Amino acid sequence: MSKILLLGASGYMGGAFKEALARRNLQTLTPTRDQTNYCDFDVLRQYIRKLGGIDFLINAAGFTGKPNVEQCEVRRQETLQGNLLLPQMLSHLSLVEGFRWLQISTGCIYEGDNGGAGFTEEDEPNFSFKYNNCSFYSGVKALAETILKKDSRCYVARLRIPFDENDGPRNYITKLLTYHKTYDNINSISHVGDFVRTCISLYVNNCPTGVYNITNEGAISTREVVAMIKELLNLNRKFTYFTDDEEFYRIAKTPRSNCVLNVRKIAALGLPMRNVKDALKDAIENWVPANFK
Repeated sequence: MSKILLLGASGYMGGAFKEALARRNLQTLTPTRDQTNYCDFDVLRQYIRKLGGIDFLINAAGFTGKPNVEQCEVRRQETLQGNLLLPQMLSHLSLVEGFRWLQISTGCIYEGDNGGAGFTEEDEPNFSFKYNNCSFYSGVKALAETILKKDSRCYVARLRIPFDENDGPRNYITKLLTYHKTYDNINSISHVGDFVRTCISLYVNNCPTGVYNITNEGAISTREVVAMIKELLNLNRKFTYFTDDEEFYRIAKTPRSNCVLNVRKIAALGLPMRNVKDALKDAIENWVPANFK
């Protein structure tokens, strides 16, 4: 039986991976930072060797900032440690110990829709330190990808604006329900369950390693999502929007990525993602408010 090591299992995406792996009866170990300092190369290597080796590692640990990405501007050391140094260390460890692994990355290293085609895995990030137009978080994630693209044992899974039916502070639907004012843009977004299932399938199906855009098929505007929320949850509430970027950035101090990703690569493996509107409709129709969990 495969032995899988999941880092960051107590986090938002890590918890989703933990549940999905359990449903598939895949043997999974979930050490916490309190149990073992998995950011330390020697400590993690010793832990893995005591296990008799592992077959696969999923890195759901990292630093995204709470309540939002603006905290990454303030807590730069943690942002570098979680999003660049840790993946770099895991890349080296996978070579030494001989296992494949998956890094949860982000599509927030792009801006725009690439002329309507969406950005592919081969397109150079255009929301990065190189272009001096990005948040610190996005710049660091783009740097990490330059390293991981050279790792023949690594799956780089790009997530974008996660959502599902479970009300919570990291959920895009929850955010739209709680924002006082909304920023309207067109984006690719990822259903958490769809994303996690696809990531696990990359390993189980022994797919080629490399970078993968894992978002739901198509793109959607904020206004379209709000319209679906109002209709399917039968809300009378009025949603207010920022007039333009200038008004938005009077409040937000950190540049935000708005982009569309191309998902043909993952579909070509026989792992197509649901259409974004179908996935959203399913999530909203099965919405579980936090106070009822």
